[in-house]
Amino acid sequence: MAKMKEHHIVWAEDLVQHQSIRKTAACFGVDESTLRYRLERKRRQSVDGRSLQPEACAAHEEVISRWMSEHENLPPGKRPEPEKALFETLASEHGYEGSYKAMVRYVRRRTAPPLRPFRRVETAPGAQAQVDWLETVVNVRDFGGPTRLSTFLLTLSYSRMWAVVWSRREDMLSWLHCHNRALEMLGGVPSILRIDNLKTGVASGSGAWVKLNEGYSSYARQVGFTEDPHRVRTPRDKGKVERSARDVKTLQVNASDRFADLDDLQGITWDRILHRSRRLLCPVTGTDIHTSWEREKRSLSPLPEGLSEPFDFQVNRDVKRDCLVSFEGRKYSVPYPRMSRTVEVRGCAATVEIYGEGRKLCEFPRKMDCRLLVDQSHYDGGWDGGNEMTKAPVPLGRLGKRIVIPRSWEVEEPPRRSIERYVELVGAGR
Repeated sequence: MAKMKEHHIVWAEDLVQHQSIRKTAACFGVDESTLRYRLERKRRQSVDGRSLQPEACAAHEEVISRWMSEHENLPPGKRPEPEKALFETLASEHGYEGSYKAMVRYVRRRTAPPLRPFRRVETAPGAQAQVDWLETVVNVRDFGGPTRLSTFLLTLSYSRMWAVVWSRREDMLSWLHCHNRALEMLGGVPSILRIDNLKTGVASGSGAWVKLNEGYSSYARQVGFTEDPHRVRTPRDKGKVERSARDVKTLQVNASDRFADLDDLQGITWDRILHRSRRLLCPVTGTDIHTSWEREKRSLSPLPEGLSEPFDFQVNRDVKRDCLVSFEGRKYSVPYPRMSRTVEVRGCAATVEIYGEGRKLCEFPRKMDCRLLVDQSHYDGGWDGGNEMTKAPVPLGRLGKRIVIPRSWEVEEPPRRSIERYVELVGAGR
């Protein structure tokens, strides 16, 4: 359970005027009894007895105060002495027996750090959307009753219109599938998506030093948006989608709701979003969110024809002389103009897709028993992207066309033939 701070109690006092204590406790992620206890203490104005006890550093107040004043008047360019040095001085020269953390708390309480206000920003129509995950318990009959589901939220920063996609998991396949569904619901692609620091989007780092997930970056280039991860532990960097998350958790789906399956839950949620968007006001335009969304859709980029199939694994592979690439213990053919070039191989839910220069070249079924998946059309002429140094392979003759499998993984059971028939075929091919 989360811990409640003093400003949380102030918010809770306001919320319980409009809804039950149980629902308010769920908003803060605490137990109902914890909230009741804290509200009762606030009503009685109870004093925490720990605040009346003397601090471990009280006997050394003069030394600590002198150290703090010296740091307040440092000349420009001089680095302040670390607090660890003060602790070592107190312990070795003044007989301090308390802990380092107790000394740090003592100093921090008496040091007034400069306050930095938050910048409130509003983006242009179609410029940005914010993305977040949320976990919610929903009663779904197909899943056996109350089930904890992951909720993908995508909120347009200008109009505040949002889309919700329900999922059983938060892996790469689900991450990209939810992107596709949400963008389809909102009717276009914004220029920038501000995302959380999840491994499906960020490989390492954060903010200006972020290293993006290669697979997600490839998906973003294909769909047509730029990824913008926010800083670590700063949810206010995507406050608009955080506000949508609170709305979904408390209003969109209720504990009394019952759903037949995931499609039923998805459809009802979208209907409720459309209904609620006509009642909520967009603070930028002054009109309801739904009207503002209809206006913003004209600024969104159109969805690409055939959205990218969600994938959970992507690698770069060099095409060999025989026009094959290796992936997951199997070999796949690509069109011959790609020989000696690098292609992107994606492992999707049921297929393997191969891309070159951002364009899908071909696809195959995934994880088949067949270890060599060859499409003979990849060796025929007519493919774009070749150069004067790449010529089409030698074409099949009449005999080859009779005996070669067009697609090696689609072998049909051949009819029973006598040896004389094979001799006849061979003779006809000469």
